[in-house]
Amino acid sequence: MKQFIFFFLIISYSTFSQSFDRVDRIVLEYPKFSKIENLASKIDADFSSDEEKVRAAFFWLAKNIRYDLKQYYNPTGRSFKFSYRNQLEKEQKIEAAKNKIISNTFKTKKGLCEEYAQSFKKICTLLNIEAAVIKGYTRNSADDIGKVVSETNHAWNAVKLNNKWIILDATWAAGYLMNGKWTRKFNSYFYDIPKDKIFKTHLPEDSIWILRFGRITKSEFYNQPIYGQEFLDSAIELLSPKSGFISIKKGKNIVLKFKNLSEKASLLYHFKNYKYAKRPILKSENNITTLTILNPIRNSELYLFLNNKTALQFKVL
Repeated sequence: MKQFIFFFLIISYSTFSQSFDRVDRIVLEYPKFSKIENLASKIDADFSSDEEKVRAAFFWLAKNIRYDLKQYYNPTGRSFKFSYRNQLEKEQKIEAAKNKIISNTFKTKKGLCEEYAQSFKKICTLLNIEAAVIKGYTRNSADDIGKVVSETNHAWNAVKLNNKWIILDATWAAGYLMNGKWTRKFNSYFYDIPKDKIFKTHLPEDSIWILRFGRITKSEFYNQPIYGQEFLDSAIELLSPKSGFISIKKGKNIVLKFKNLSEKASLLYHFKNYKYAKRPILKSENNITTLTILNPIRNSELYLFLNNKTALQFKVL
């Protein structure tokens, strides 16, 4: 399965993730295990709580498995065909196919989203922790706004801790694609993605996972702006527009409104195919900031930068 990658992902540890500093330090000393059972055994020996074990599994995968760009651009050998006589045999052969994927991932230290997700679930299974692989949809750029697709393009995980499901994505935590090259940089935001922000980046195919975290339709998901990690990992809230489409009349300006935008934040914008970024007009009152862009370009794409990182993307009509 191909995975669409945010090219603008950056590193930013949240306050919550700091409680895992000890876990991360220990796992950094782990060898590059070639068998998943050995990794699970080591995690089980080193950590006592399920929270620590889950974090250790997630962190090791993100730090040691490299995204397979060759497979991404030229997919080969990604399908399995088999016959079966009954449901039990079918399930056994599916499990065998998954184990083959995982085994190859640990041997080569490479994989796509399916490999990350299946490997994480397998570690949790070996540790007697309930987890699931979620298949669904993600978006990459402003060009994806409004383009609803029928086939899923990504896989990630849910894991049950303290009787509550949390969502995590080891693929996106592992790094990012920039200028055709994969850069490995751990991104803690995608461990326990905030419940109220999950649907800004991930939409499960199975409705049960949507209902567990909120309400959204497929068209609503695709019609949103594209949210960058710098924006998501902040307390800033986009009040308007909620749509990824900005329709303007000739001679009118673009106006965006934000909540919790710090006065120290640096904001810039530019339109697609324009070389230089510009500063918008900002006006704040009672924790609400109005951002105005004069003389906007129509029939283009708008990119908003927060502290020099891509924060939001829109289609301008």
